[in-house]
Amino acid sequence: MEIKSTAPTKANLIAAKDHLNLLKGGLDILDKSRKALIQAHDSKIKQRDKLNDDVNDTIKKVSRNFKKAMVTMGESKLDDISRIVPVDNSIELKESEFMQTKVYDINFVPTMLNLSYSFYETNEAFDVALLSFNELKYKIYKLAELDTTINNLDRQIKKTSKKVNSLEKVQIPKTEERIKTISSLIEEKEREEFSKTKMVKDKKIRDEKNTAN
Repeated sequence: MEIKSTAPTKANLIAAKDHLNLLKGGLDILDKSRKALIQAHDSKIKQRDKLNDDVNDTIKKVSRNFKKAMVTMGESKLDDISRIVPVDNSIELKESEFMQTKVYDINFVPTMLNLSYSFYETNEAFDVALLSFNELKYKIYKLAELDTTINNLDRQIKKTSKKVNSLEKVQIPKTEERIKTISSLIEEKEREEFSKTKMVKDKKIRDEKNTAN
């Protein structure tokens, strides 16, 4: 309801004050939620940055290991064996919620060397390269998990901040102004009623005096 159309009644004043208390309560809850989201977001950022450095180091290690395997086995042989190594699908994605935000947890257990290829066809350099690649997969999966969660938290922070700003800068000031206006109009009305009552009382006194004379 617009301020201009708000009738200056005590019922409307009480309703406006109750609405203001509700808005302030909502603001408090949203502000705490935003702070919790920002804290979680910052924590995930730190984890992501640290893991990202680790991933870059692991990529370099994987590259070195496969280069050694290529040198000792030959590119053609390495390519043939890579085609028979099965795809590892041992990854599980769990979804949960934090402050109405989707948070993901990726479970991945790096597999040990399997018998999809003959050990006589490979050498130690290949085995080391494969193990380091498994290590890289796990870290990349966790990096993707963190990035997805960070993006979701970022969107939720923006949505919550928008609601907080709306309450702080629009709804609460508007309601406070409504209360101020209604209070002012009620006081003005009461003054008018008091003046009218006083005038009637004074007239009655004068009339009584005139009658007595």
